Amino acid sequence: MEIGERSAWWGIASNALLTAVKVAAGVAGRSQALLADGIHSGADVGSSIAVLVGLRIARQPPDAEHNYGHHKAEAVAQKVVAVLLVLAGLDVMAGAASSLGRPPTVEPDRLALAVAVAAGVAKGILYVSQRALARRLRSHALGASAVDNLTDLVSSAAAVGGILGARMGWAHADAWGALLVGALVIAAGVRLFGQAASHLMDRAVDAETAELLRRQALAVPGVLAVKEIRTRLAGPIILVDIKVVAPRTFSLVEAHSLAHAVKDRLMDVPHVADVMVHVNPSPEDAAPPTAPRTTHGGGS
Repeated sequence: MEIGERSAWWGIASNALLTAVKVAAGVAGRSQALLADGIHSGADVGSSIAVLVGLRIARQPPDAEHNYGHHKAEAVAQKVVAVLLVLAGLDVMAGAASSLGRPPTVEPDRLALAVAVAAGVAKGILYVSQRALARRLRSHALGASAVDNLTDLVSSAAAVGGILGARMGWAHADAWGALLVGALVIAAGVRLFGQAASHLMDRAVDAETAELLRRQALAVPGVLAVKEIRTRLAGPIILVDIKVVAPRTFSLVEAHSLAHAVKDRLMDVPHVADVMVHVNPSPEDAAPPTAPRTTHGGGS
């Protein structure tokens, strides 16, 4: 989380700088596409702040009102980022559409083109580094910020295309570039909003991870079958509910010991933070293997 917060602070600083440079160069260089890209970067400042707040809330330990912790705050931050992107995209598209209804006046100069290219390179570097960090930390908020940087890269490319087209004499090319930037920003916002909604609705782990959990449970001596596995993602962590089948001849103490052994085994799977184990008796008598003993305390 501390690494993620540092990344969010870098995002705030870089986006604030890019906003100032793009807007100034867009005005001085007479480029509506670059100005639109600057407005997008301004929304990114708010997005980075939302990511930072989400990461800080997610760090808080479980309490009486949030027994499973606050990890879903990252998904809430992701939704805020998505809404800001959609609003920024709508504003950009409205300005571009208005320009298309007027005859073009002056073409963008080289300053606007140079800034658009430099901004695209900077955002490409930020995207690669933040995507790698998001995957390593399994952070939804940082993942949203990485997608935001990718959208910036594409929008800067669109701005470059619009500026080049206008300098080559294509009427309204700069405005069309701004319109494309707005559409890309809105699309990214809608996609991020859907991902955040999925995480807030207790999305399950992928099939590969679910199969790994099943195999790990079956590897515990005494487990005859896995009847059901239910998982849910809460930010970077995984919560597991599992029903296993044991020989019906097991005593209560043996079944309790088996449940602890299954829990300990599944807790070794990366990012699994808690496991609830329910032990069912087998429908028929089976040769009962000795239930594993464990010194792990607490209920299962």
